[in-house]
Amino acid sequence: MREIVDIRTVDAAIRIGGGVWFGLCLLIGLLAMALRRSGAGPLVRGTFLAVIGPVVIGLWLLWSWMTRYDPQTGYYGLDKVWVLAVNAAIFVAVGALYGYLAARLWARTASPPQEALPPDSAK
Repeated sequence: MREIVDIRTVDAAIRIGGGVWFGLCLLIGLLAMALRRSGAGPLVRGTFLAVIGPVVIGLWLLWSWMTRYDPQTGYYGLDKVWVLAVNAAIFVAVGALYGYLAARLWARTASPPQEALPPDSAK
């Protein structure tokens, strides 16, 4: 019986999705920079978001390798607790680092707040 979704389909979807995400974020960053004429901030943020695509592909490849089944050696990663723990630690660390870096980047490249307009004194 054939599986509805096999690993090759998921692998291709993640690789294609990561590549499309990368290109789309760079394009949006370039367009935002051109339309706003506000310096390189939108491009830097777009590039930062674009890197998510390759990072997801890399994490997918790592997870696939760690949870693989090797019939020659009998290795099967999905039934090992240490594989789950290492994967969880890596994914949490990458997510936390990316969140920290995003917060720092947005704080640096955000437009300064517009000052409040003075109250209308003409009555």
